[in-house]
Amino acid sequence: MALVKDKVPETEFGTAAPSSQPTLCPICGGTPVSDFRKNDCLILKCTTCGGKTTAGTFGTEHLNATYDDDYFFGGGAGYENYLEEAELLRQQGVRYADVLEKYLPQGRLLDVGCAAGFLQAGFEERGWSTTGLEPNASMVSHAQEKLGLHVVQGSLESVGELPPFDAVCLIQVIGHFHNLTQAMQSVSELTREDGLCLIEYWRMDSWVAKMFGKNWHDYSPPSVLHWFSRSSLDELMQNHGFAPVTGGIPKKYISAGHAASLAEHALQSTPLPGFLTKPLRISPKTLKLRYPAFDLEWRLYRRTRSA
Repeated sequence: MALVKDKVPETEFGTAAPSSQPTLCPICGGTPVSDFRKNDCLILKCTTCGGKTTAGTFGTEHLNATYDDDYFFGGGAGYENYLEEAELLRQQGVRYADVLEKYLPQGRLLDVGCAAGFLQAGFEERGWSTTGLEPNASMVSHAQEKLGLHVVQGSLESVGELPPFDAVCLIQVIGHFHNLTQAMQSVSELTREDGLCLIEYWRMDSWVAKMFGKNWHDYSPPSVLHWFSRSSLDELMQNHGFAPVTGGIPKKYISAGHAASLAEHALQSTPLPGFLTKPLRISPKTLKLRYPAFDLEWRLYRRTRSA
């Protein structure tokens, strides 16, 4: 993994991306310029679509290092214990299945970044025939052995040959792709014509993101590598053969333990005092909390043509 730390030349728009980095925005093909640094990474902003991406070249080694077992059990930007989120995630899968079924009968569904398969299990419960795709071996084993789900180990950037699906779900994964262009090309190829793609993502143009600026919680490279406004996400999808259908605010729940871990991690880079998380820490870890989804959104797209 290569992280950019050198000064880069000024342009009339700001600071240009280093010559060793891709010169085109992976969302729209526009010109990226330097925006700010976070966690020793340079974050670039496109002068055309406004989308943001992390400068640098990332590959399979980045994927394996970022989403190892520590991500699911080590706290910080990940989870203190991902397995404790099982029921909340299953219920979320059921809710998203209800969204899909308003536009498409149950069919074959691919859950990208399925982890231990909890969301996938919710789709199965609603009658979908599912396949999961997940790079972490421990999570794949749990989904296969404990839940009896069909899960393939790997990523969209290196996925082998699979038949087209009626629906592809990218729930909190689109910002993590180490090669956004390659991953989205795979999404296009894996979604049948007139099929659906469901995306849940953090909105870079939300009032919460604007209020916190570079201290917004989702600016967490090198775990998260790309950030989208609604318009830039729509543009990305249209460039890969998808048309927007609808969207909304997810009814999302997290456990108190997970909320406390995320809040403590986010407060490290802000002047806010750590005691603000104390109420979460003294609550039962499994307490179900409604996520205040001011910066969270889901979007549904229909595949209209080959990219």
